[in-house]
Amino acid sequence: GARRRAQRRGGSPFPRPHAWLGKRRNTGEHERAATNLASSAFSPSSSWNTVPLAILLVALSGWSMALPTLFTKLGGRLNTYRVTSCVGMVASVTASLACSEKSFAALCVSSVLFALPSAAGQSFRFAVLSLVPARSRPKCIGLVLTGGIAGAVIGPLYAAAAKNMFADAPFAGVYVCTGVAFFLLLCIVSVPGLVTFPAEGGQEAAGGEKAPGGSEEPCGKSTDGKGESTEKKNAEPKNAPSVAVAASFARFGFVAAVAIAALSYGAMSFLMSPTPLTMRDRGFSFHEVSHVILSHMLGMYAPSFVSGGAVARFGWRPVAAVGAGLFVVASVVMHDGVSMKNFVGGQLVLGIGWNLCFVAATSEVAKVSMEEAENACMGIQSRSVKAAQKAKSAQRVQSAADVVTFAFAGAASVASGPALAKIHWREMQIVGWVCAGLMLVFVKVAGIKDARKEEDVRSTEKGEDKV
Repeated sequence: GARRRAQRRGGSPFPRPHAWLGKRRNTGEHERAATNLASSAFSPSSSWNTVPLAILLVALSGWSMALPTLFTKLGGRLNTYRVTSCVGMVASVTASLACSEKSFAALCVSSVLFALPSAAGQSFRFAVLSLVPARSRPKCIGLVLTGGIAGAVIGPLYAAAAKNMFADAPFAGVYVCTGVAFFLLLCIVSVPGLVTFPAEGGQEAAGGEKAPGGSEEPCGKSTDGKGESTEKKNAEPKNAPSVAVAASFARFGFVAAVAIAALSYGAMSFLMSPTPLTMRDRGFSFHEVSHVILSHMLGMYAPSFVSGGAVARFGWRPVAAVGAGLFVVASVVMHDGVSMKNFVGGQLVLGIGWNLCFVAATSEVAKVSMEEAENACMGIQSRSVKAAQKAKSAQRVQSAADVVTFAFAGAASVASGPALAKIHWREMQIVGWVCAGLMLVFVKVAGIKDARKEEDVRSTEKGEDKV
């Protein structure tokens, strides 16, 4: 049934391109490690070593807010992903030239450019939602992230091999390989029919089928009795996206989910961004750094096979609580020492904790965004206009959540450079414990409020039964 419903919506039966293209989400993970190491070679001071990566995360926040507009202006998700792949290639060339010329400013510019395809890659986890029934959405959000496993395995190999591709420009080869990866992604999304997304906004899907909510509306223009065309009236609905955003942030469960996503991403950025620099300062080779990044990325993406299913079965709060607990464990391991096993084990557990928190929080954000998008569009009569406004409203809510998440992650990455320069690596692990504690507080309060809400609903139903 789910397969047939997805086919009627104009998309593939299952989100096959999304899991495949999920590799795009972490095409830049090794590029980010290279950014920290490359910038350390020609940054103004050691406190500035993580600034290019921080710029990337802050810009990622801004691009996330702009994505719904880009989807509209460029004619849908597919065209947007083609454009962002091209931007990724330009960013790769810019970063390679920055390494060649040892230009810190050019490296910062490339970070701003890299942020756009990174934001587009993050949107894959929401793009899959319109392809599957509501009960399957948490599981599919997790499956989208599994595409990162391929990057986790391939990434360290090409990063280590490409580091010294150009003798006079260390790390430039890593960016060249990243540019090739973006070119391959552009080829994938440019093959007609290979990658499909459900039509949005009442447009017809590929193959001439109606998009969800499509309607057989009359060609003539009817009036509402006051001489006003209902077509014109429905074409100018209220600002549904803004209503949906406001209503979503008025729900504490949504706020808690966004906070957990931001805290988990921020803690991960704070503890992961300076890791390559810390290891280099202690005499580890880039090959050893790549192995640590591999363990971290496997921790980030491998649990996705089960984390989404766990959210669907147990709810988002218990899964997020387990993830927060793993942040505590990761910080304990990395605080315990600076050997290879401490870095590998700590970063592995850190990645797993992030995955559980991020998948759980994303599932709640997705659920609330679609519920409030539906509520905000209840007064719209035209099915095509309603479909367009629902899609735009959900995208706006999801983008607003990503803005908060990546702004916090960017701020954490900015702080990690000066923190590493002024305090010891072990003392930095306190941030992991603090963020984990805050996440557990949000989980607990959200649970209390949900329990009260359920009790109020039961009381109301009992009162109605008595009447």
